[in-house]
Amino acid sequence: MKRVLPAIALIAGLALTGCSGSGPAKEEAAGEQKSAAAETPEAKQLDEAQLMKIIESTNAGGQSFKSVDIGDASGSEAIKALESAEYEPAECKDLAMSALNASESSNGTTLAGASADNTLSVALMSLADEDAAGSQLKNSTKIAEKCSDVTIKSQGIEMNMSYETFDATVDGADETVGVRANIEAGGQTVLNTDTVTSRVGNNIVTAANIADTGDENIVPDTAAAFVDAVKNAG
Repeated sequence: MKRVLPAIALIAGLALTGCSGSGPAKEEAAGEQKSAAAETPEAKQLDEAQLMKIIESTNAGGQSFKSVDIGDASGSEAIKALESAEYEPAECKDLAMSALNASESSNGTTLAGASADNTLSVALMSLADEDAAGSQLKNSTKIAEKCSDVTIKSQGIEMNMSYETFDATVDGADETVGVRANIEAGGQTVLNTDTVTSRVGNNIVTAANIADTGDENIVPDTAAAFVDAVKNAG
């Protein structure tokens, strides 16, 4: 499992950078937020305590979830593996690194969680308004395209990671994007993972499997459970 930690960190990056990213995408989103401010009714932005309550009180796929402090990831195995790994294209490493600082660099509130058996991850983001959330969702697809084919070298092992989007439907969501990743090492598949990102109002819900589960519906079902929880909280 340790050898795929850099790849899992990149999965987190693709899931979260839409909320934490910098540069033109972020500036464009900020401009859209300002221009729409007078037209869009003020949305209720959830705070960290509310997001934590959602994560720790929601069950999905028979699993309970615990919150994870992304900003306190500096001592984790994942970030150590990420820092020492080589990525091609190199910018994909930057995307993954920025995700680990999402809660600090985002104008919204971000909190992540993991299932009790560590097979599923979830990220909740609450932004100022629906336009901001919509922009972040679009960024998810753009980032997946940028890192559609990535080579990662870590601890003497070379891995290849390929991405493709797929049609995903989540009941209760305003719009949804699905991204499927395949991780290979030594010509063999190490992990197949799905990431489903949904917008519900001014909030973003992202669910992903970080281990093989054998259930193709588990990720969209997990996203649906958290979409419902966010709607009830909002």
